[in-house]
Amino acid sequence: MMALERATYPQVDPGAAALMHRALAPCPGRATVRDALRLLRRRRLRLLVARERNLAGVLLPGDLSRARALGLGGRPARDVARWGSPVVAARASEVAVRRHLLEGAPAVLVREGRRILGAVEPSIAAVGPPAISLLPRLERLLPRATLDLLRRIGASAEALGARAYAVGGFVRDLLLGRQAAELDIAVEGDALALARRLAGEWGGSLVIHRTFGTATLEGGVGPRLDIATTRRERYGTPGCLPEVFPASIEDDLVRRDFSVNALAVVLAPRGFGDLLDPCRGASDLARRRLRILHPLSFVEDPTRIFRAVRYQSRLGLTLDRGSRRGVRLAIELALYPALSGQRLRAELELIVAPPEGPLSLIALGRLGAFKILDAEYRFSLLAARRLEDLGRLRDWLRRHAIASDALPLGLLALLGSSPPAIAQRCLKRLALSGEPLTRLTAALRDGPAFALRLARERTAPASVRASLMRGRHLERLAGAWLAGGAAARGQVEWFLVEGRTAQALLGGDDLLALGAARGPRMRELLDRLRDCRLDGLTTTREEELALARQWIAPAARAQAAP
Repeated sequence: MMALERATYPQVDPGAAALMHRALAPCPGRATVRDALRLLRRRRLRLLVARERNLAGVLLPGDLSRARALGLGGRPARDVARWGSPVVAARASEVAVRRHLLEGAPAVLVREGRRILGAVEPSIAAVGPPAISLLPRLERLLPRATLDLLRRIGASAEALGARAYAVGGFVRDLLLGRQAAELDIAVEGDALALARRLAGEWGGSLVIHRTFGTATLEGGVGPRLDIATTRRERYGTPGCLPEVFPASIEDDLVRRDFSVNALAVVLAPRGFGDLLDPCRGASDLARRRLRILHPLSFVEDPTRIFRAVRYQSRLGLTLDRGSRRGVRLAIELALYPALSGQRLRAELELIVAPPEGPLSLIALGRLGAFKILDAEYRFSLLAARRLEDLGRLRDWLRRHAIASDALPLGLLALLGSSPPAIAQRCLKRLALSGEPLTRLTAALRDGPAFALRLARERTAPASVRASLMRGRHLERLAGAWLAGGAAARGQVEWFLVEGRTAQALLGGDDLLALGAARGPRMRELLDRLRDCRLDGLTTTREEELALARQWIAPAARAQAAP
């Protein structure tokens, strides 16, 4: 019998040149956003190319239109370029092009010699990302009860003619091997109907925000659920809250802040566990990279700068080069009248609360982010030193179980070295008012002088030193600690641990039994006994009783004399 010869077929690689389009042109060096848009439309181009030293950047029509809508038509077009676009030779393999696109490149530029011939964009179907299922990971990392809840959410949504997805931080943390405390659900369809159905089945408290098409369910059988209709957004001015419109899950993901949050897991029974990753967030997570989804992301919402630093600290991610350029552009455009102080304050509270909060504030200061609070604010070496000291102060407070509010202490360290007028404007920019504003203003104003006085009185009797600090709120004491040297800090620490808690061994009933009258005189006697105890003049009840008799007897005789 004749043996059959096995046919071999050569693998044909079309190369980058076969995949590219030629609808591009160089961006003139001094072109504005308006100029670039006119050039694209007049010549029917798909993108423009900018060069800067060894870097190449692409200007996309969507980014330029977004800039014009935000009132930035007169800005240099290069401000909205997506820098760091990979450049490959015309003979580069399709695999090399695909790899760049899967790593999140907005386009791959194709060159011959030094001349750019064309570009390959991720919209080309031949280089689309492969489907990935996270079901094995879900089954391995999630408790059985949570996995069952996800399946029930998907089935309930399908019964209503909708489609549900787990999105954002839940998926990001899952890929990092962590468990999220909350669960964000995006719904293609009627999200509020799904929220009501789940609340009816599971119980718990349901809060509906009809304007935004969102709902929160907590206290039922599972974790807290934030349920939202999938949507796209449009920003009218930098820093404002966006207008929202119902949209597909793909639109919902690409309108988010960072690629690592533009992730979704299908919860429908068919395809349960499939990963949706249109912005290549999984690749960025693997590379520990934090990447915004378009160059104006921080301009549209400057609070994303604060969120970026929080993710860097908490998740160990690093802002990529294009995102750092986006930060610089957003800070250059400050101030943001449409950005409310409440939103800024909420982001700062989230940043400063964890143990690494002071270091996060230093990172924000070095980025120049606090110019958003006031254009004249300057982050100095002294401010950085005080924030480092704040970390030590907070560690000390935790060790001694002394409760403190993280944000006021962070603002004291951040603003303590600034001119008073700038510090006051920053506090008001954060929408602080009433007692919180009064306390911080007093602490910033009096901190250095109070620290000097505490240092001078360090050899005074304990009762005198305690009287200087008694009745002052923690912000005033922390302001002196941050502004002072070792002597002042030692006095504040002594008072918080010993001086503040010292009390007389006798009580009011003991003094009544000795003949003391009720009222202010009783409080005065207890305070005198406490001071004697602080100064070491009494150590036992008997010694306090002897002193109290000496003080009370003459007063009682004087009262009886008439």
